[in-house]
Amino acid sequence: MLAVSLPALILTLFCAVGFAASDYFRKAAADHVPPVVLLTVFIAGQVPILGAWVWLTDGFTLTGGYWPYGLVTAITGLLANFLFLMALRISSLSLTIPVLGLVPVITTVFAAIALDEVPTAQQGAGIVLSVLGLMSLYVPEDNPNPIIVIKRFVTDKGARYMLAVAVLWSATAPLDKASMALSSPETHGFIQVCVMTVVMVTYLFLAQQQRTLSIARDALRPAVLASASAGLAYGCQLLAYQMTLIGAVESLKRVIGLLSALLLGRIFLGEPLSTPKLTGIALMVIGVPLIILPPLI
Repeated sequence: MLAVSLPALILTLFCAVGFAASDYFRKAAADHVPPVVLLTVFIAGQVPILGAWVWLTDGFTLTGGYWPYGLVTAITGLLANFLFLMALRISSLSLTIPVLGLVPVITTVFAAIALDEVPTAQQGAGIVLSVLGLMSLYVPEDNPNPIIVIKRFVTDKGARYMLAVAVLWSATAPLDKASMALSSPETHGFIQVCVMTVVMVTYLFLAQQQRTLSIARDALRPAVLASASAGLAYGCQLLAYQMTLIGAVESLKRVIGLLSALLLGRIFLGEPLSTPKLTGIALMVIGVPLIILPPLI
């Protein structure tokens, strides 16, 4: 039976809610800001937050073996965040965010292929429910033909971008944990956002696009709020990783992310609700924890 301490649970809840809020704010800003600019502001805005964490805790700890893991984690995360913004820019929140529910599916399948780790019956049930749930989101109300559903998913650019994000993020959690074995959580988080910021600013100057960093007034507030909420959520996530199993953190984070995408998309963005969409989210909310968590029985 999985036991999660109260501090780990609280941190995981803050992490999940923070990332859910950041998803919404990024969607709100994505329609008004070029993805490269929004990504730069989003990452750079987290530098002072995570830098303050290092300063307040006096927790800067680093070993020489950190950099191979740390740099791969940063580049992977940067690419994933860019594709994430591209997905939000061209598709709805309630259709793109649930694709991230495939992260544990991809991780489990990869482990089965590369490491010969055969999924348990519980994980197999979770994979089936998660995939069926995701496909249910793309069921047209006037034509539930499975071929049409698959075609709709495959031809949706937002879904394809977010599927690539899911593949990349399936690798970042273990990379984060390996990196923190060679540093402190606050050091790792601060280095990550600093490396990504340097890469983005360097790209803008080399491409002579630094003037594009100006942001319309209507988009500035959601862009700043997206950065602040993600920075706080990332810090909570790294601390939670050290206190409990990655699976427990990711499970709760994904479930809250699925539900919030549906609710925030409906309430604030006017995205339609349908019976297939509600059914799909319900199936994924059940399926994702079955994949990630240890045997529940």
